[in-house]
Amino acid sequence: MTALSPRPLSLLLLLALTGCALPGGAPPPAPPLAEQWRNPAGGHAELDRQWWQGFGSPALNALIERALAGAPELRIAAERIAQAEAQLAASGASLFPSLNASGDTSRSWSDPGVGERSSLGLSLGYELDLWGKNRAARLAADANVRASRYDYESARLSLTSAVATTWFQWLASRERLGIGEANLRLAEDNLAIVEAKYRHGASALSEVHRQRSAVLSQRASLGPLREQASQARSALAVLLGESPQQFELADAGLMQLQLPAVAAGLPAELLARRPDLASAEAALLAADANLAAARAALLPGVSLTGSGGLASDALLSLADPSRSLSLGASLSQVLFDGGRLRAQVRLNEARRRELAESYRQAALTALKEVEDALGNQALYREQESQQRAIVAEARETLRLTELRYREGAKELLALIDAQRTLFSAEDQLASLRQSRLDAALGLYKALGGGWRAG
Repeated sequence: MTALSPRPLSLLLLLALTGCALPGGAPPPAPPLAEQWRNPAGGHAELDRQWWQGFGSPALNALIERALAGAPELRIAAERIAQAEAQLAASGASLFPSLNASGDTSRSWSDPGVGERSSLGLSLGYELDLWGKNRAARLAADANVRASRYDYESARLSLTSAVATTWFQWLASRERLGIGEANLRLAEDNLAIVEAKYRHGASALSEVHRQRSAVLSQRASLGPLREQASQARSALAVLLGESPQQFELADAGLMQLQLPAVAAGLPAELLARRPDLASAEAALLAADANLAAARAALLPGVSLTGSGGLASDALLSLADPSRSLSLGASLSQVLFDGGRLRAQVRLNEARRRELAESYRQAALTALKEVEDALGNQALYREQESQQRAIVAEARETLRLTELRYREGAKELLALIDAQRTLFSAEDQLASLRQSRLDAALGLYKALGGGWRAG
């Protein structure tokens, strides 16, 4: 290989001084941020990373700890971090020289005799990163590592919130099932009263059939609730990484759970509190670095090489060797590739613009999620308060109607209607309680679950 003359080498060094700086990426395109939320922020408690403890349930705490220890979703995310770190190590290797060793020995037979030869050599190669192409590739890999770590945090938040949501569903199904069973017992007690009155000639046979129909209808409504509870239990088992067939849950009270009041902070703080936004920002930084690498690939490349070795006219021996040493530099420039490299630049430019818009969309979605969660908290709090009053009125109506019927009033239809009204009101109260818990959970999740960028 022919060494470069001093003049071209000086020109290359001059070009290196002017072209080795990596272009900086533009900051993420954050949307305009208001000074405060449209819906008033609820509580004053600071958001903790172990936010689920705010519901005051040891059972929920234990379930989430089991999920964090054994969920396949988190293990998958952890392996993606390992893959990104391996890719970072591989990309960083391009910044260092490569060193190779070789050796051989041979014997050959020809006229007029036998020839022997042994050799041992070392070769060194190094690509000068004049335009920052290799450094840009390493920066991209480093940004991908950070993105994978943020994705792990997003997966952790998604998992813990899914465990809590599914557990709330199971509790609500159990609560509604208990309400249905209580109403069934009430309907059966009233059926016994109707049958007794019929036997004594105080009511018609049609009233017996009407009340039996009410009992059968109430009994039929319990099947779907049992199945909902069973499916929620199975879904919870999968989230924890356990077998649904062997998974059991201890019963707990839906209405006894605490409803935490968390301070939402300011909209401007949200962009630093969500791991999904941090991941989108890291992906944008990786796109900037990939674009810089694609642009650098259009410029000439310079490689330095060196080799040295020993050779001997002997088999398996380097006795009385001859020595060799060579140094060289090479310059390469793509003259024609059908537009492949420039197309790669355009591809990376488009990819960068796509990720910028993805970040902006994710930020807008995050702002909407917090606003919705705050609105839902206020809405369901008011609805639950009103529903409690409705339940109290329905319960009193049933008591008075049942009393009148026992005393001989012919008000069976009113009694059946009062039973149905109370059941519907209590069932709706349980659903609203679940909605309030889900709204608190939604606010936790929308605010990032207590995560902070390290």
